[in-house]
Amino acid sequence: MKKILTVITLSISALVTTSAMADWNQNQAHRAQVQHQIAQQEWREGARFSDRYKASNYHVKDYRSYKNLHKPARYERWYKVDGRYVLVNERNHHIVHIVR
Repeated sequence: MKKILTVITLSISALVTTSAMADWNQNQAHRAQVQHQIAQQEWREGARFSDRYKASNYHVKDYRSYKNLHKPARYERWYKVDGRYVLVNERNHHIVHIVR
C-alpha cells in the first residue's frame, strides 16, 4: 500500500511539474514575441501612437525645458519614448512630429 501511494504521489508531482514547465516556456515565448514587436515599433509621422506609451511617466510636462520642442497645438501632447520626443494628436492618436 505504501508503495502504491508513493508511486501515485510521484506521478502527480511529475505531471504538475511538467505542466508548470510548459506554462513557463509558453510565457517566455510570449514575452520574447512582445519584446520583438516593441523593438520593431515604427516611429514615423502619421503612424498610430501605441497605447502602451500613454502613461503619465512618458508625458513631457514642460516642453519649453527641452530643446527643439515647440508648443503643442490644441489636442496635441509631447511624449518622450526611447530617447525621442513624439508629438501626438490626442484625438486620433497619430504621430504628428518626431524630434530625435
